[in-house]
Amino acid sequence: MSDQVSIEWPKQDVRALWAQIDRAQKELGKDLGQAVRFAAWSVARSLGTVTKVAPKYREYKVVKEARGVARKAGNKLFEVTSWKKGREHTFTTRASSVAELKASPQVIISNAGRAKSAWMAGIKKLGSGGGMSMNRVTQKGYVAGMRSMAVEQKLSGDDPYVKIVNSLPYAVSALKGGMSSANDAMGKAARAMARIINADIKKLGAK
Repeated sequence: MSDQVSIEWPKQDVRALWAQIDRAQKELGKDLGQAVRFAAWSVARSLGTVTKVAPKYREYKVVKEARGVARKAGNKLFEVTSWKKGREHTFTTRASSVAELKASPQVIISNAGRAKSAWMAGIKKLGSGGGMSMNRVTQKGYVAGMRSMAVEQKLSGDDPYVKIVNSLPYAVSALKGGMSSANDAMGKAARAMARIINADIKKLGAK
């Protein structure tokens, strides 16, 4: 995420995740590096799942103008809301209709899905897709998102690690629950790992 954001995961969630890392080694035969990567994948997927995709158009509303204001007949004034560097920004523009307004490049969100695609890039770099819905993600947003995520990993040796860096300044504001969702991500990842491990053990038992 942004270097201005600090996520504090509850100790019990950290312990729960490490318990699943231990299970992945003992019950699935993964080495420590593979188990750590599995955990990092689960955290990235947890954050990606709760990341919102922007609508096709920016929010807008008609502005009531004072009487006597000179304007072309049928040309309405609209206030449009956009986001720049994670902060709300409004501007006004004129259009004869909502349809004309929505055809304006200023109103179309061409990067829709960039935040979600960043997490998708993270989980892909960790080994596989995440099965997340990518509805409404634009091609431009997908490409931009894939460029916004960096993954560094060292999986061999006694001290393996995975470092995930999301460079989007609005990565947290794009989460459905904001910081609350970020802080809950490790607990959700631990529960997701448990479900996957249980399912894999069941498959192994069926062979």
